[in-house]
Amino acid sequence: MLGKLIYENLQKYGFPYPIDKHICSSWAKDIPKQSSTILYTSCMYQTASLSEIYSKFIPYAEKLSAFSFLGKYIKPKKEELDRAYKILNRIVQLLKRNGIEFGYLYEEEPYSGAILLELGFLDEFSAYAKSVYKFFKEKGIKRIITVDPHTHNALTRYQEFIDKMDIEVVNYLELIKDAKAISDITFVVHDSCLYSRFLNLRDKYREIIEKSGIKTIEDELVTGNDTAFCCGSPIKPINPELSDKIAKARVQQLTKLSNNILVVCPMCYANLSKHHENIKDLTEVIE
Repeated sequence: MLGKLIYENLQKYGFPYPIDKHICSSWAKDIPKQSSTILYTSCMYQTASLSEIYSKFIPYAEKLSAFSFLGKYIKPKKEELDRAYKILNRIVQLLKRNGIEFGYLYEEEPYSGAILLELGFLDEFSAYAKSVYKFFKEKGIKRIITVDPHTHNALTRYQEFIDKMDIEVVNYLELIKDAKAISDITFVVHDSCLYSRFLNLRDKYREIIEKSGIKTIEDELVTGNDTAFCCGSPIKPINPELSDKIAKARVQQLTKLSNNILVVCPMCYANLSKHHENIKDLTEVIE
């Protein structure tokens, strides 16, 4: 029933829950709308902070569906949205500095369907992926630049459900060849599980970190590819209490190495920042 409800919301609102689409697109200015290459946010950075609120509603989703219009009044805090917009604009600047040209779909940008995939609703994900792919093809899009691991994972999984998918999916981290640190703080890196274990992008962002001059502290038991553990965010829709315990434990583990934590995923930031203040996204410390 939950998968069907999310799918219906995607058809109705273009997002897993009702939302003012201006929240998703207001960060962008002066980016062309027409382009065969697009920067694709899937509104993840912009809405990651709302995951805490909506996870609490999921057990009651069916009963509350009649009140879904109230979702339009639930928005991220101004400081959270300002931070997300700065991160996305920093990604734009990094890509342009590296000679990458692209457009942006603004309020027409669809959601990726990642939540259906990650909750295991594969039939609904398959149907939704086909509709999003059809939309991209009608727009003449040939290349999509993703900015977060959950969206990148969802789009790369489209090919399992779409015959002869011919839209290239690339992550912005694969396109950044030149960046420099704007902070001399020493960080401990919390790796994204999707980037590091499923998408083979761990070396890409760690290479950017190293080349930029950012100082990091490593401990194989805490930051190793096979030993580091999750921030707890993916299980939040099913078990918020367990998700919170995992996040708290992960912060305790990381802060034994450094009081400053570096992340590459908006969902990791949203879950870990409940327990620690000194957390930065990679794009906040490079230019």
